[in-house]
Amino acid sequence: MKRLHGFVQHINQKRLKLQGKPFFEALRFLVIYLVIGIVWIVWSDQWLAAIVEDYDAFIQMQTFKGWFYVITSGFLFFVILQSRLTLLKELSDKLIHQATFDDLTQLPNKNKLTLMIDNIIDQCEPNDQYALICMDFDDFSNVNELLGYHIGDQLIASITTRVRPLINEDDIIGRDSDGFVFFVDLKNYPNDQLIDFLEEIKRSVNQSWNIENQILFVTCTMGVSRYPQDGDKFTELYKAANAAIHQLKEKGKNDYHFFAQEYHLERIERVTMMNEMRKSIDQHDLTLAFQPIYQMVDNRIVGFESLIRWHSETFGQVSPAIFIEYSEDTGLIHLIDEFVFESIIRLRKEWCYDEFKDIMISLNLSAKGLANAHLMAKVEAWVKQYEIDTSQIQVEITETALIANFDIAIDHLHFLKNLGFSIALDDFGSGYSSLTYLQTLPIDTLKIDRTFTMNIGMDVKQDIILETIINLADELDLKLVIEGIENVQQRDFLLEHQCLFGQGYFFGYPMELRNVYDLVKKDFQEANSKKEVDMI
Repeated sequence: MKRLHGFVQHINQKRLKLQGKPFFEALRFLVIYLVIGIVWIVWSDQWLAAIVEDYDAFIQMQTFKGWFYVITSGFLFFVILQSRLTLLKELSDKLIHQATFDDLTQLPNKNKLTLMIDNIIDQCEPNDQYALICMDFDDFSNVNELLGYHIGDQLIASITTRVRPLINEDDIIGRDSDGFVFFVDLKNYPNDQLIDFLEEIKRSVNQSWNIENQILFVTCTMGVSRYPQDGDKFTELYKAANAAIHQLKEKGKNDYHFFAQEYHLERIERVTMMNEMRKSIDQHDLTLAFQPIYQMVDNRIVGFESLIRWHSETFGQVSPAIFIEYSEDTGLIHLIDEFVFESIIRLRKEWCYDEFKDIMISLNLSAKGLANAHLMAKVEAWVKQYEIDTSQIQVEITETALIANFDIAIDHLHFLKNLGFSIALDDFGSGYSSLTYLQTLPIDTLKIDRTFTMNIGMDVKQDIILETIINLADELDLKLVIEGIENVQQRDFLLEHQCLFGQGYFFGYPMELRNVYDLVKKDFQEANSKKEVDMI
């Protein structure tokens, strides 16, 4: 009995597993049909034999019985197939609608828009012009994440109701992510009427919305591309319109912007450049240049500022101002900071002898690097690994780096100071809060911005400010380095005001490491010769 029960359970499990699969359903239908057919044949023959004794009549009734079965089964087949095909058609239509229309707004989605707009473009005359407008709600994710997706859905539905009547009957409106797409015939918007249309859309969206007793304020950003100049199919126009949104969002939001080809090419160049830079970082193709810092009284080298350099296979020698900005936007700056820090620590290990042991090496630390706890941990590990004297490494930071994450910056500067590094405030005087930092930060050196140096002797007020900074540094017992010295007049002015250290093209351009060794050895020999002469 238990075996029979187990067998039945096994059969039921198999049946449930197969149920709904096309082959199983077709096979089940066939079995039912065959069983009914066999039952009909056996039962009907017995029934006829019981009531009909004449053989000819029996044969004739067999024919009628066969036709009856065919007609009846055919009708049943028709009913069953019609119901199944009707259900299949409904499901197919539902799936097609779901694939081409947005459930919330019942507007065409991106798939449907592609078909509709490409079809219109295929039928365009040579002089036809259209505009594709992509509208994106600013910071809409905050609504969904903070208030709930049901609030976001109601807000979208309400905005749809208000925006849909604004377009002409022969224009198209569709849904795309957290916004809308408009495709308008420009013959309906002569002169500046397209601008008026964009302003009208913006006004209709930029209002307060009451959703479940919550007042929400929404703004939108729109990108506009035009057929045929910006593309001759939907995908090209869509990409251009979204590129226009990105162009605008780099400057601000809540406005509209027309696609500019030159900016698009610049973005492509930026992406290409960053891909190459990542490859160069991984392959250790970045290099450092070194600009000397002089003690101006004796005209003696006391240090070098390390400067990152990159030679791209595609773009050639790329300005640091360009690739540093790009790398900060993409997060590659963390890898650059690590490369520079470890390179300088290794170099300091090499410079622990003879003429190099007292040479200071400076490195520039980015705002993101200064806020990077992971980098701080790596620096500590490198210091222990290479067993170096960190007092001859100077970390230069700018006011911009401080402003970005002030509290974290203070903690990390104290951390570096405790590791023995010297701290320099670079470009001093170019910002607005520099004096405040002198009270709160563990700074050893001020590096005066080159804008003061270049105007020495030409602007009396600026000369007074420079003299004041020099005196302030002296009073606070801070080392002072003047950047951007390019001629003897600037140097003499600074020497006259007891400024000891200078850096600039007058003393030397940034150079390769091999030239640093030659320069330091030469400077060291000249200093020793001078000492010998003085002793005589």
